[in-house]
Amino acid sequence: MPGPTVPSPGDRHGPRYGLRALAAVWLSKSAGTVLRWLGREGTHVPGRIALWVCPEILGIVERPNTVIVVTGTNGKTTTTNLLADALEALGMRASSNRVGSNLRDGIVATLINGVTVGGKCRSDVAVLEMDERSALKVLPQLNPDIVICTNLTRDSIKRNAHPEYIAWILSSAISPETTLVLNSDDLIAASLGNDSNRRVFFGVDPTGDEPRNPSGAAVDATICPRCDNLLEWDFWRFNHIGRVRCPACGFTSPKADTHVSPVDTTSGLRTLVVNSTKLDVRLVNESVVNVYNVAAVAATLGVLNISLNLIGLVVESLAPPTSRFAEETVGRVRLVRLLTKGLVGVAVSRAFEHIVSLPGNKIVLLAIDETTDRFDGVENTAWIYDADYEYLADPSITAIYVGGVRRHDQALRLAIAGVEPEKIVLVESETHGAEIVPLDGVDVVFNLHSNHNAGVTGDAVQRTVRTRLTEMAT
Repeated sequence: MPGPTVPSPGDRHGPRYGLRALAAVWLSKSAGTVLRWLGREGTHVPGRIALWVCPEILGIVERPNTVIVVTGTNGKTTTTNLLADALEALGMRASSNRVGSNLRDGIVATLINGVTVGGKCRSDVAVLEMDERSALKVLPQLNPDIVICTNLTRDSIKRNAHPEYIAWILSSAISPETTLVLNSDDLIAASLGNDSNRRVFFGVDPTGDEPRNPSGAAVDATICPRCDNLLEWDFWRFNHIGRVRCPACGFTSPKADTHVSPVDTTSGLRTLVVNSTKLDVRLVNESVVNVYNVAAVAATLGVLNISLNLIGLVVESLAPPTSRFAEETVGRVRLVRLLTKGLVGVAVSRAFEHIVSLPGNKIVLLAIDETTDRFDGVENTAWIYDADYEYLADPSITAIYVGGVRRHDQALRLAIAGVEPEKIVLVESETHGAEIVPLDGVDVVFNLHSNHNAGVTGDAVQRTVRTRLTEMAT
């Protein structure tokens, strides 16, 4: 099928290759080949080598005709994967840093991997996840056609604790010719760019039973950006995600061009609206966080002038990476694997909220320590007080097994949140809880892990619990 059509902000091919730039491409490709032989996928090292040889390589390497950058506090890895899947399902060749090497080095490595040894681009589109703090080093040279921002909420206290500051960094780096795909329900993300940018907004419609007053540990936007009066909420979802209006000056959240309705309890369908055209769809994953990710993908496909029928077919097949969410039923027990992004209170709160939303008796295996900090630094545990652990005080949760080096900090936070002390079980190992947790009479087992221990802990816990449930079922 023909490639996507979108106004291009500039020359995609950059300056002509010089000897130094070609050497950077060759050495980067060679390093990538060696690392793949060693079983190390997704590393930034080839990009770092290329930048060492030619510091201007990001502005020189030939890119596809369409370059899309995905950024934001939460959901950018999932949205990057979903969008790359969607474009490939539509017959396009996509270059993408799917595993999340999202700093400048990783982006350079991805682009070089998408060209021949002679430097000619062999992809139709690039879908690149970018850490929001890297914008000033990446966007001016990359000059993308589209920038997607999933959300901007309070993040790691050590890096991105002030979302309005992160918004300023992004806006400072975005070209006025870039099309912005922004979350209309996030007042901070929706403010990105300036009047020169084309802005396309996506959102998720209210359910009708959501509160109109914010609550929880963290709310980052409460004051009108125009007149500094207190905002009122048409509905509030979490943090500062929702729809607002100012009673003093009339400011309101922007209208979503692409939006998704609540699920119809009878049919299981949602209504997807793209530029006022409606289509009923059935989504693979119903968590509100993933519905936002799918809405972002649908909005971007609309910008690329993909027909609504094709958008509907694609989004119905999209599922988040299993390292971030996976659900299986073993015997009569649901086993749910859920990424719980440590150091980021808002993301952790969404995982906890999802646990409470499911019916039945539940057991939680909680291992959200940060392995990078364990060996290379000191974790600032203040972030756990930005997370709504109060969800886990729900009576449907019969036990919480907490493992890892920060288990005592986690246990204290659980106790402060109102979890009954007899429900909190401490184990030294992040994986040992899976071996000893009682599974009789349980309807759902949750395997909660963070980004950096997804393999060493998340995979192992999932295997252990699955094996034990299989043995019980037979």
